[in-house]
Amino acid sequence: MCGKLYLFTKVVRCKFLNNAYYSTKGSNRLLDILANMPKSNTARIAEVQRQRQKNAKKGDKYGPSTIYLQVLGSGARGAPNTLYLFTDQKRYMFNCGECTQRLAHEHKVKLSKLDHIFITSKTWKNLGGLPGLSLTLQDVGVPNITLHGPEGLDELYNATKRFVIMKDLNVTMAKCKPSEDFDDNVMSVKYVILSPQQTLFPEMKPVAKKPKLDSSPDHTNKQEQDFEEFIHDDTDYYRRETDRSKTAKQKSKVSFDKDKEKKKPEKLHHFIPKVTNNCSVAYICTLKKRLGTLDLEKCVEMGVKPGPLLGQLKCGQDVVLPDGTLVMSKDVKTPDDPGPVFIVLELPDIKWLKEDEFAAHFDNGTNPSENIPTVIVHYTPPHVFHHPKYQAFMSLFGTNTQHLILNGQNSCLGSEAVHKTQHKLHLLDPDIFPLLKDLSVPAVWNAHPPLPKTSSPIRLKGLEELKNKIAVAQFQTIINMEGSGQGEGEGEPTNDNTRLNFMAARTLTMFHLRPKRELDRSAEPKLHIQDYIQETMDVDGFVPSLEQFRTLVDNLRYAKSDAREFPKVVFLGTGSCIPSKTRNTSGIVLQIDENRSMLLDCGEGTFNQLVRFYGPKRVNTFLRSLKAIFVSHLHADHHIGLMGVLQARRHALDEISSDDTLYLLAPGQIVTWLSKYDQQFETIRNEFTLIPNQNLLEAKLSDPPNRDITSAVLAGIGVENITSCLVSHCPNAFGVAVQVDEKHKVTYSGDTIPCEELVKIGMNSTLLIHEATMEDELADEARTKMHSTTSQAIDIGRKMNATFTVLTHFSQRYARLPRLNAHILNDNKSVGIAFDNMQITMSDLELLPHMYAPLQLMFAEHCVELELKAALRQKHKERLASAPNLPTSGIVQLK
Repeated sequence: MCGKLYLFTKVVRCKFLNNAYYSTKGSNRLLDILANMPKSNTARIAEVQRQRQKNAKKGDKYGPSTIYLQVLGSGARGAPNTLYLFTDQKRYMFNCGECTQRLAHEHKVKLSKLDHIFITSKTWKNLGGLPGLSLTLQDVGVPNITLHGPEGLDELYNATKRFVIMKDLNVTMAKCKPSEDFDDNVMSVKYVILSPQQTLFPEMKPVAKKPKLDSSPDHTNKQEQDFEEFIHDDTDYYRRETDRSKTAKQKSKVSFDKDKEKKKPEKLHHFIPKVTNNCSVAYICTLKKRLGTLDLEKCVEMGVKPGPLLGQLKCGQDVVLPDGTLVMSKDVKTPDDPGPVFIVLELPDIKWLKEDEFAAHFDNGTNPSENIPTVIVHYTPPHVFHHPKYQAFMSLFGTNTQHLILNGQNSCLGSEAVHKTQHKLHLLDPDIFPLLKDLSVPAVWNAHPPLPKTSSPIRLKGLEELKNKIAVAQFQTIINMEGSGQGEGEGEPTNDNTRLNFMAARTLTMFHLRPKRELDRSAEPKLHIQDYIQETMDVDGFVPSLEQFRTLVDNLRYAKSDAREFPKVVFLGTGSCIPSKTRNTSGIVLQIDENRSMLLDCGEGTFNQLVRFYGPKRVNTFLRSLKAIFVSHLHADHHIGLMGVLQARRHALDEISSDDTLYLLAPGQIVTWLSKYDQQFETIRNEFTLIPNQNLLEAKLSDPPNRDITSAVLAGIGVENITSCLVSHCPNAFGVAVQVDEKHKVTYSGDTIPCEELVKIGMNSTLLIHEATMEDELADEARTKMHSTTSQAIDIGRKMNATFTVLTHFSQRYARLPRLNAHILNDNKSVGIAFDNMQITMSDLELLPHMYAPLQLMFAEHCVELELKAALRQKHKERLASAPNLPTSGIVQLK
């Protein structure tokens, strides 16, 4: 089987590089494009910033002609609540929840002209996407961002400065006071501060208390000492280490010296002012008037000659010609477009409502018509939105005002690409790749789909029948889920007042403000299941490869009729660095049994992936089963989603009036970030019990205090043992081995170069989940960035005698499929590739090695591009070898 697979792979790759998919001319063109791609570096960013500022100055002289509001995130549970204001000159954003940058990338919403971000309140729901978005803005050359919102909002950047490095982006905070409006050439914005009462003095409160820990007297002193060290963390988590043991010794010495120098007032119990979070900022936005256009023919008819008189007429001034003729502006130009008004509003509590602040915009017969809002955007939560007092407040704006709702009552998660990939993978195996429980994106059935690309009438008929059979089956599955999932989502908002115009927001819902004023839903995402299946079926060789794989699956499963469902692994995020539309950042569920589970890492959007996989209601059952979260290291793509999961779990527990301990197994230094967030934004201290990974090192597990704590943790999680080790990636980076029961052991590498310590703790694992960020030919780059290649990861699995190895954490250049060397495929009986939304039981692991052949065909075009890039790299390498003194400044380092 393996020999045949190797031969098959060679044939496929040769075919890719010939004319089966790309002509020679097309290949050469692609090579030329790749050769001329710019490097990602600071000099390029600086040049982009200069050009951007130059273009912005040109546009300042004129008002924008095209303006619309576009929904990125609907505010549904698990989705961001992000609104984008597009103008043909500048861009603005209102709120920025987790996954904002992922949706912007998928739907090609350009961020390069974004200048201002308006936040309604300091909650994770509104600002969880800011760290990731800021890094993206920096990379595309945005030089400055101004934040508008409650006082202390910019403290988020101070709290995340160890793992969100802002070198080329300047973030400033606007003074959001009722007496100081924001004004530019696009619009003016009035700030309305909403709160239960004016706070004259900041609240005095201890610096964030240490997260819940074991409080027995035997451990108190040691724990306080440990966390006193961690709370003052000033580590640079992007400093790469090549000698872990040496660095660990240096770190230990530095920590000891710091402890000696600490003074009593610096300890955790001293008092500092707390920035109050008891306010919300509403924004009353008035777009600038746009002058009408001159009708030059009418000007000529009335005798107006070229010159300053034309400018006066355009500005609305009447003029007198030399012969005494009065020419009125309204007679020679179209009417001016008065700037429409829109309001962005979040009211967390009905007691905060201040109707008087909005009185100038009520439709009461006194206010001018141009003051009446065209649209009001409501971030207000459902329980307040449906309050009679809030409904009465909305009615004061009259029936001509429309109301766009972005809150948890919506259901749209916003991604088509995730479903597209899952529907394709579902062809391979419906158990390993189940259809997603996100039913918020409607599926469209095409009664006359295009015919498959084949000239054979027999094959044409067979493919058509097969395609339609599979498409109908997948449609029926969705229909069945819809039928049995009543109440899964909260559905569309109900219209409590039939006179008002309510609009439930969905991703890419647009409301045009200029030149027209209208709602536009034409761009909202939809599923095209037939197209996804046909796109795959059209690839030569895929159907027989699929049939061969399915036969193998059936035989293996038939031979294992006693297979156990648990433990089970669900991959939520399998990409590195930043999310792409097909691979989210790191997050893996290890489901111990029906009632207990743990997460291995928690990148941005992890909760979003959970909602999509389990469904918006059933996700609460999973969250209540969540007993532990392991964070491998403090890079943002591995832990920035933690806040969203903690808050969602609290919501799930409150649903049944329950409480349960969640163990956070993480580098102890994470307490710095968590305590700052707790102090400056929202209280989270009671949502977890922190067990530092440092205490789970094999050498420390035998210490009496650690042994007692670990026993309680293991009992709570429901596993036999958990051991961590330091790995070589960044300071305080850890791998972990979880002995689930007598038969099953799961080891997770986190991010690392090949590490012998990981081999030691993971010896004889049932499953090794190992990062494989880069292909083998990029080993030097992988080493520089302290990551592993595919072969290195596989070799670690062999060294630890792991039964199976699953590769994950792929560079986003491998957004669909990583590139494996032929020698790996030649002897592959134990290696699988991880995908987002893939679930595997221990008995299904042996199916994964056989999946790569049909996957290569399924993602044929992507594989072609990878091969072309590899060929170009090899060409450059040969050129350098033949001319070692050749300048390298113009040579591209391919990603």
